[in-house]
Amino acid sequence: MSDSEGLLQQSKSRSKLTRTLLIATAVACMGSLQYGYHIAELNAPQQSMTCKIQSGNETSHQYKDCINLTDQQFGAVTAIFSIGGLSGSLIAGKMADKFGRQKVAILASVINLISSLILFSAANFRQLFMGRIGVGFGCGLNIVITPLYINEIAPTDLRGSLGTMNQFCINVGILLTQSVAIKWATIDNWRYILFIGAILAVLNIIGWFIVYESPRWLLTKNRFNAAYDSLSHIRVKSIDEVKKEIESWQREHSDDSGESDLTVKSYLTNSQYSKSRWAITMILAGQQFCGINSIIFYGVKVVSKLLPRQAIMINFTISIINVIVTFLSSTLIEKYGRKPLLISSAIVMGLMSFLISLSILKHVAVLLVTSIFTYIGFFAIGVGPIPFLIIGELSDKKDKALAQSYGTVCNWLATFIIGYGFPILNDMMGGYVYLLFGLFAMWFARYIYHNIPETKNKTNYDEIWANY
Repeated sequence: MSDSEGLLQQSKSRSKLTRTLLIATAVACMGSLQYGYHIAELNAPQQSMTCKIQSGNETSHQYKDCINLTDQQFGAVTAIFSIGGLSGSLIAGKMADKFGRQKVAILASVINLISSLILFSAANFRQLFMGRIGVGFGCGLNIVITPLYINEIAPTDLRGSLGTMNQFCINVGILLTQSVAIKWATIDNWRYILFIGAILAVLNIIGWFIVYESPRWLLTKNRFNAAYDSLSHIRVKSIDEVKKEIESWQREHSDDSGESDLTVKSYLTNSQYSKSRWAITMILAGQQFCGINSIIFYGVKVVSKLLPRQAIMINFTISIINVIVTFLSSTLIEKYGRKPLLISSAIVMGLMSFLISLSILKHVAVLLVTSIFTYIGFFAIGVGPIPFLIIGELSDKKDKALAQSYGTVCNWLATFIIGYGFPILNDMMGGYVYLLFGLFAMWFARYIYHNIPETKNKTNYDEIWANY
């Protein structure tokens, strides 16, 4: 077993982390990697691609490879990604239930491929705008499919560990963007950063053709033989083991004849779903309102106020910390559970937000960097990876796919609000804006303590919500 497999498998795990299960998880997580890559792909090359690089005493408007954009136009190109993503996430659950997880994921990568090529060859604002809508839509589909698929192929005792790979690969995508930008964020080469998005899409498409469809979805479509084949291949289980697990799934689905009739309106208005719906709303929106994307989107700007020369490398280090700690957190989630990690993560993020505010107001550079690094590290053990993982665990079988779409839409909306609103609040309030994030994080921890059940090693909706 490789080191990465050993890290993912806790010592008391009853299930074997098979090679095929690991490959299927990795292929699904390529969708998350694309999301992370595209959400950060315009940050580093902004000056080069918008003709703002200075050359001697003249700006670089003379270069043919840059696109002369105003700050408002560049902001629109950046923000429209969230609108495209929201649209994709809104319909992803119903599409996944109708056509299957595999086909929708392939469609998402095809859209990302085409849209990345539009971005790569863009000559004006309109083409950039359309390309960003496209990659946003494709990533919106992917960010719903990835956790949904992993939740359905993973055995119960490995579900948390494998589920964290979703957030881990988002962070890898962000880190990959910043890594290639070190060399290519120039007036001559910035387009290659956008072309990498097309390569990632092609690799993901190829990957989906070598893994199996979700056996749980196949069973809902009464494709029993295909479900048997998929489960036995992914888990490498004996015929008797496969038969027993399939039969248990059939018993679970025996009273779900109305599953395909569930609509968005019913999900939003029916009191039957209110407990899980409110929990999902608060967790997915709360992740963003703790202020994480004020660092991910604008970290260079925040740090550069005190350390202008070191800001880019500090931001790069932030991404490395995010990746490493998210990967390590895969063992913590199964050991300590979802709820304790969410609470401790939110509390420390709140405390660090207060210190970030203090360091900005008092101009203490060492405190600023230390606080940001600690903030990112504790985000990565709880508030970062757990929200997308826990959507499916808090939901009943018949609303799981729709709940995944709904929760992701909540996250997209909150991402847009923070991405658009932080620069405005930062200009108005300066360092005091992090006091708001800190207060929310503390309230968020209290909300989780009183309203969110633990889902570790619990197998069904009734067991999870028994005491709530």
